[in-house]
Amino acid sequence: MNALRDFSPTVLVAALGTTFGSALVIAPGIVTQALTAAGLSDLGPIKAILDVIGWLFLGIALYVGAIVTANTCATLIAGQTRVLALQRLVGATGATLRSRITRAGLVVGVVGGLVGAVVGTGLSALFVAVLRGNGFLPDTSYTLVPWQLVLPIVAVVLATWGAFAVGSRRVLTVTPLQALSSSVEPSHDDVRSGTARKVWSILLMAGGGALMLVGLAVSSASPLAVLPAALGGFVSFAGIAVGATIVMPPVLALIGRIGAKDPVVLLAGRNAMRAPGRSSRATIGLVIGVTLLVTFAVALGMMQQVLEAQLRGQLQGGSPEQLQGMRDFFVQVNGVVSVIVGFSAVIAAVGVVNALALGVLQRRRELGLLRVLGLTGAQVRRMIVTEAVQMVVAAVLTGLVLGTFYGWVGGQTLLGSLGDPVGPVLPPTTIVIVVAGALVLAVVATVAPVRRAMRVPPTEALAVD
Repeated sequence: MNALRDFSPTVLVAALGTTFGSALVIAPGIVTQALTAAGLSDLGPIKAILDVIGWLFLGIALYVGAIVTANTCATLIAGQTRVLALQRLVGATGATLRSRITRAGLVVGVVGGLVGAVVGTGLSALFVAVLRGNGFLPDTSYTLVPWQLVLPIVAVVLATWGAFAVGSRRVLTVTPLQALSSSVEPSHDDVRSGTARKVWSILLMAGGGALMLVGLAVSSASPLAVLPAALGGFVSFAGIAVGATIVMPPVLALIGRIGAKDPVVLLAGRNAMRAPGRSSRATIGLVIGVTLLVTFAVALGMMQQVLEAQLRGQLQGGSPEQLQGMRDFFVQVNGVVSVIVGFSAVIAAVGVVNALALGVLQRRRELGLLRVLGLTGAQVRRMIVTEAVQMVVAAVLTGLVLGTFYGWVGGQTLLGSLGDPVGPVLPPTTIVIVVAGALVLAVVATVAPVRRAMRVPPTEALAVD
């Protein structure tokens, strides 16, 4: 497999991650230099806080990008099962094939990291020029290429290389006998039968749940209870990501029943369940993005509700101007956080688009057979669109549920010492943004696959090996 051609989707993911990381590394220095030019002193704590926040969000982006990259790699390898099996048949070992794919991951990471660093630096320079031109930033010199810029590049390269190493483990399960098979994906029962995956998933979810319970139990004593709760949320969600092929198929099956009386809708739903590994890999990245977005929105909504209640109590009803000022402040904070976290959702969305496009490419024979059996081009297009919609809806619903729960745990452990327990607060704006973004994603994700499917005549598709 040619690294830059066959793994071009992961180059995009690596480039996006480095672009995001570069901007986060450059931004604290720009803010510090702007404050210095404005005559403000004692900037050490401010820069330290900005650095911590920047690295926190960079870590989130790397986490999402690594999962999306590993899933894309696994999907590509699944589609190359017969080719890999033929190579095994003529003498290649699994270790040799896996080493070749891992080296490709290193090349992909380096190319994506360098491209992303250039783009991130360019966007930061444009951002500074615009803000300095309208007077928002002081007219002084700014460091756009700090030494720390090498850190997100190295981090993305290592994350991509590691993700390829994880995704390439499927090569070791390919046997020479599979060269005679036309199947490119394991069955539902095969996917669910991974004992080690089940055990790790259950252990991580149980351990994370225990840590969150500890945080909730001591939340009335100190805001520091958020630390074990946050760790528990990360660990438990890692368990969900590891067990994606166990968690997501039931959700996909439930969504696939909606409108299943229509044969085209029924086919779309069964496509997802026939290759649950591919569908789970495609959706789990988007689940992560939506969960992160909703988690921060719910936690900020709870914080706003608690602070408004305290303000009303202190001022015997509260000053309308102060209450409105607080609401405006939280709207701005929520907007900034949503944009930053939303970048991780964009990276996850790229994974959905890539997985769906690769899935259509790998099913050319099947699509040709459907055309021969009487399905029109419009029906095939509708089947692909429906499949994308079902996957996106399943990911969004799962992310909304998980994000609401994690946001409530985070908000309660952080604010529990201020008073009575608070219920989760899900801002309507967040729901609108998530649903609208999901609809746009479902449409965008089908553009390339539909074109690719319609470009191949039925007889040629049937001849594909």
